[in-house]
Amino acid sequence: MPHLDTDVLVVGAGIAGASAAWALAAERRVLLVEREPQPGQHATGRSAALLNETSGTPAVVALATCSPPFFEEPPPGFVEHPLLAPRGLLWVGGPGDEAALDALADRGRRIGSSIRRVGPAEVRALVPPLRPERASVGGVHEPEARTIDVAALLQGYVRGLRARGGAIATGSALEQAVAVSGGWVVTTSAGTVRCQHVVNAAGAWGDDVAGRCGVRPLGLLVLRRTACIVPGDESLTRLPMVIDVAGRFYVEPEAGGLLVSPADETPSPPCDARPDELDVALALERLWEATTLRPRHVRRAWAGLRTFAPDRAPVVGAEPGVPGYWWLVGQGGAGIKTAPAVAAALVALMAGEDLPEPARALGLDARTLSPGRFR
Repeated sequence: MPHLDTDVLVVGAGIAGASAAWALAAERRVLLVEREPQPGQHATGRSAALLNETSGTPAVVALATCSPPFFEEPPPGFVEHPLLAPRGLLWVGGPGDEAALDALADRGRRIGSSIRRVGPAEVRALVPPLRPERASVGGVHEPEARTIDVAALLQGYVRGLRARGGAIATGSALEQAVAVSGGWVVTTSAGTVRCQHVVNAAGAWGDDVAGRCGVRPLGLLVLRRTACIVPGDESLTRLPMVIDVAGRFYVEPEAGGLLVSPADETPSPPCDARPDELDVALALERLWEATTLRPRHVRRAWAGLRTFAPDRAPVVGAEPGVPGYWWLVGQGGAGIKTAPAVAAALVALMAGEDLPEPARALGLDARTLSPGRFR
């Protein structure tokens, strides 16, 4: 990569960095740098995303609620086929989980969507393999939840970035960034770049990138999550995604079988995550406990890293006292379903504006997402 002057340098080509780079490139010169040989190699490439309005913190739910218009009608030429497919989501529990399910349904009703509390009979009708005790307190059904084609979404952002005149440099790790008058001088493993703004969208490596820029880390929480694919018959493809409201497991149909996770959150350093055999065994055990399904082997297992800010809400905004340095981290496994709204928020904030109106209408403002809340 030659010496290059650009307006914005975005660090990290996962879904957060790619969506932000694409959105910013509509009005600015943008360079997206990625340490790995291809975009989305870590968390993004290992995610099975569901567009829903019930999972996550209030900030995540609000950002997800703002995002459907983009997924439903992406810009012309962005993708060759629809990004969404019907799925549905059913939250379940057991004795003692009634209050959590009631609260979830109440939040859903306030959003004004079709989310509703359902009784045991409807739970069993939606998911016949569920054991009676797992249906005894009913559940919460979000019928309009839809799966997201993650690969197509990421490719659309990367292709769209280039079409807008932006550039992407893979195999280009940020080594150091120094603030200078009017901007930054950024040294990468592939060359040196001068830019006005640096956007840290490095996911699990966010605090490391901050340190290389001379910025105080946020104290990001990096947590490993394990998932596996088990075989299943054709009837399972019609099931909704099922999430245990107490965080014990989740399961959803996946090409030729079921994706199962114990919903684990194991602290991890930033790394190329690998599944732990005990977590895979735990996923199977919890599937056996919750359903009548009895898969005996695993077709494939993997792990990914989910990164949270200390309060588990995304961090989008300028670092106080450091001109031209921007955070875009802490999506915590919700980065795909919130990508359109998060990218729009960053564009607005970099233009000196408040968040877009749809986000403000749901109670978000710049302070909600700002890194200043930790300073």
